[in-house]
Amino acid sequence: MVTKLYTLKRTGILDYVLVRVSAIYQALYFSVITFYWLLHYPLNFTQLNGFFDILSIKISTVLVAISISYHSLQGIHHIETDYLTEPRIGKIALPARRILTIYSYIQVAGILLCSFLLIT
Repeated sequence: MVTKLYTLKRTGILDYVLVRVSAIYQALYFSVITFYWLLHYPLNFTQLNGFFDILSIKISTVLVAISISYHSLQGIHHIETDYLTEPRIGKIALPARRILTIYSYIQVAGILLCSFLLIT
């Protein structure tokens, strides 16, 4: 089972591991931001601007945006395959799944565009 993870094929095991890794990365990122906020309370705009001008924080912000995007796409995919099925909701299932998928990808594109604009 673990050897399938190293082949980098689209397996359920790889998706499971990547979702968990993305969740851990998000937790660490927001912990760092919370820790900074608690250390510099009351936080003003100059301090916050200086914090987000650090290159490693900018890169981490883009990586967390990618992480959130992947995590949310996997979650939406599981909702679609588990709950938006014909036996559950009828003939509206296929159009609903397509609309939800398109909407999810538009959100991901917006998140990534905004985060890359943040870096520049």
